[in-house]
Amino acid sequence: MLIGFAELRFVDKKSLLVDNKIRVLYFIGQCLSLDEHPTFRETIIAQFSDPGYDWNSFIWTCSNHLVLPVIYLKFRKYDLLGYLPEVLAQHLEEIYTLNRTRNNQILLQVKEINTTLNAAGISPTYLKGTGNLIDGVYEDIGERIIGDIDFLVPEKNYLAAADLFKNKGYAICIPDHFPSDQRRRHHYPRLWKEDAIADIEIHRQPVIRKYETSFSADFVLRGKKAVADYPGCYVPCDEHKIIHNFVHSQLTNAGHRLGVVSLRDIYDLYRFSLRTNITSVLPHTQSPKKAVAYFEIAYLLLGLPTSEKNTLTSKVFIWKHNLNLSSPIFNKTNRILWTIWWVVVHGFLKQFKELIIYKEDRNLFIQNIVSKNWYILHWEFYKKMITG
Repeated sequence: MLIGFAELRFVDKKSLLVDNKIRVLYFIGQCLSLDEHPTFRETIIAQFSDPGYDWNSFIWTCSNHLVLPVIYLKFRKYDLLGYLPEVLAQHLEEIYTLNRTRNNQILLQVKEINTTLNAAGISPTYLKGTGNLIDGVYEDIGERIIGDIDFLVPEKNYLAAADLFKNKGYAICIPDHFPSDQRRRHHYPRLWKEDAIADIEIHRQPVIRKYETSFSADFVLRGKKAVADYPGCYVPCDEHKIIHNFVHSQLTNAGHRLGVVSLRDIYDLYRFSLRTNITSVLPHTQSPKKAVAYFEIAYLLLGLPTSEKNTLTSKVFIWKHNLNLSSPIFNKTNRILWTIWWVVVHGFLKQFKELIIYKEDRNLFIQNIVSKNWYILHWEFYKKMITG
């Protein structure tokens, strides 16, 4: 995570006014799309000129949704920084500068990764934030906060690519437990190196097995495009970026089930929409109704005209999304019930099936159940799922 963000998390969540959460989130969304409605600048000035304006809610929400750098850039572009408290404007500038520096270092790391893979005859296809960055999706290098570097390689090169980086000093971040055969995963366990700015994830499939039917590695690689300034690598085409954004946010991470979205993901979607019609991908998604609902909430949050496809699925999703913001009880109960379901179905039942089928997994399980660290890691993982 970006150094410096902790400085702005100075307000406990409980101190935020529940009734204010919906208004703040939609307000931030419209700040992100100022280019589409520049007259919203006057509304922002009016809000910020209010002596009682809740800066804590604004900053905490921006930080939680990982959009502080792009908010800074929008405010700088539309000459709004002068309406912020001076200390806050300085914080935003510092965070943007840190993020821009980090992203420049990530770009250097990408070139090193390319050199390593190309020397072995492997051409990576960069996914998600890193792929967007090298493809020029953003106006500014410091606009997007990037966690790790995800790239897709052909199935035949999957394990060989992992070995290449382990031979260069990368190591698995967290010891893996299931499955023991990494060819059953959609990506190799995250790799890190002490002097590397970002961890790397090597994918054999862009998404988990459940969604490979409509978004497989072959599908992505057939539509990949070269990047002019980064020879030897590729990125997904714009339509595939949209599909991956939806699958990752709403299906893999259960955003649709929980009724939650990330403003960072929504802003990515907005940047894609400047290149192509986002609804054109609907026939290629595994869950078109859920995709429509996701696009609808994106339009609403950004203050843009919604489409005419406001289906029942969309209405329920938007209702659930807003209820999560207005009712802490609903939000917590919703997450707990989903976590229990996930643990039972995807945790115990799936792992029990693998224990029966694979001897390697049985041996690994026996080793893990006597490890204190194994229980600690699982507890932290489930706690994170419940708290979001």
